[in-house]
Amino acid sequence: FQKHIYRADGETVLLPPGEFTMRYGRGPEYRWLKREVKIAAEGETNIAVKLERWIDPGESGFYSGDHHIHASGCAHYTTPSVGVEPADMFRQVKGEALNVGCVLTWGPGFDHQQQFFSPLVDDLSEPLTILKYDIEVSGFGSQALGHVCLLNLKEQIYPGADGSAKWPTWTLPVLRWVKQQGGYTGYAHSGSGLQIEPEAAAKRLLQKLDADGDGKLNRDEAGKGLLPEPFAVIDLRRDGNALSDGDGALTLEELAASHDRVADELPNLAIPELNSVGAQEIFVTTARGVCDFISAMDTERIREWNCWYHLLNCGFPLKVSGETDFPCMSSTRVGQGRVYVQLGKQQRVDFGEWCAGLAAGRSYVSDGYAHALSFKVNGAAPGDEARLDKPGTVKARAKVAFSPETPLEAPYGGVVPVGGRRFSGDTRILHEAQAPDALYQKGRRRVEVPADGAVHEIEFEVEVARSSWVALRQFPQLHTNPVTVIVAGKPVRASRQSALWAIDCIEHLWNVRGVKIAEKERDEAERAYEQAKALYRRIAEESPSDP
Repeated sequence: FQKHIYRADGETVLLPPGEFTMRYGRGPEYRWLKREVKIAAEGETNIAVKLERWIDPGESGFYSGDHHIHASGCAHYTTPSVGVEPADMFRQVKGEALNVGCVLTWGPGFDHQQQFFSPLVDDLSEPLTILKYDIEVSGFGSQALGHVCLLNLKEQIYPGADGSAKWPTWTLPVLRWVKQQGGYTGYAHSGSGLQIEPEAAAKRLLQKLDADGDGKLNRDEAGKGLLPEPFAVIDLRRDGNALSDGDGALTLEELAASHDRVADELPNLAIPELNSVGAQEIFVTTARGVCDFISAMDTERIREWNCWYHLLNCGFPLKVSGETDFPCMSSTRVGQGRVYVQLGKQQRVDFGEWCAGLAAGRSYVSDGYAHALSFKVNGAAPGDEARLDKPGTVKARAKVAFSPETPLEAPYGGVVPVGGRRFSGDTRILHEAQAPDALYQKGRRRVEVPADGAVHEIEFEVEVARSSWVALRQFPQLHTNPVTVIVAGKPVRASRQSALWAIDCIEHLWNVRGVKIAEKERDEAERAYEQAKALYRRIAEESPSDP
């Protein structure tokens, strides 16, 4: 199912005699080169291949990884329940110049693949290329409340479980168990279930707030809930490009149109469907302190980053990490989405330290064609804090680089999918027609940087009125983890609306997925949901009103 093959020095490719055009490279950190080769009719033909890097993040102390790849289960494999061996996965990881590959055993191939688990990295690992077998809860257990990646495990089977059977049916107990053994946790393919369905979302909002039952919302009714846009914006009459005041009431059609508009915006306040397998229960587990990261770089970028932003605004230290879910989500190659963790210059990558750096946010996520080799806010790096005695200005400095060979495809932002910007970054979009993205060429950016393969130093200032966070991004290719800016010693309470958004998400999740939790576990789960909502209410009270 891949258009390419991986070969190491001295290995063989079987080809018929003739002339061929060969393209070669080693993932996005290397140039993609081309040459003509001629295969003789008899004997062997030796072909010398010289690879060329355009960027080496390791020189700046960053070591890459894909925390979510699979050796079985996906329909791409000849026998999904068996899959492939560690040697096959190691070839993929090394062939893309990844330093870390986390092979996660999951439902369909669990019985066969669990034999490869070890508390230590796989024996095939090399000093700068390591393979670790761990678990994704998917196809069993708590999958209905979101698939979760469990990293750096010492034990792979939940206490009392039998293989993949008899696991908890909600994610909080699983994540708590992982933290107790010193592991790390995060939700997989986060955008799955975070999509906005305008008409469905509008109907829910109308049903919730329409107190007088007249089929529309007046200002008083709307003021008791969270709207996707300000009332006056939703109520505007639109005739082409002409706008005029509305009638002071919001209809189902106007609410649906508003949800449709904000689906292309980052951030936005629309409540997602929460009906799939991504970051579903993350609002609860993050509030309980057992979720380390949200996964990004394989599903729609607005969905991933929007959820993350709201939780950051509430003051939670949630980090972002990069994945592919290869080959189920990103079917072309491992590392199409990846995370670069700052470890300092190393001769050997230690998996435990790499995971700790991921969880601490000393990192950036990328498609490998975009890099933030340094980012500091008043001297503080991602994962750290910058402190101000009072509201003021912080100075951000960064060293960034972008490849001139970035593919002009939807996952990398060079084109907009036919469905709109809301689908940008989705690695599952492979074949549909797409349109050039004018914003990608030149748009609303704080700093313009040429994609010429060179490292560029940039700096800019940011006004910080209250404790918040500052990060660097290039949509949809690159995002650093944030530097937390603490003003006058107060906790981050960046947005009351973000806390209200999280409450609405928890309530909707319970309505659509609470029945998926086993009856014997449901009372405990409901208490945890209510406790999380109470915490968000307190955060909302402590937060200033949004403009």
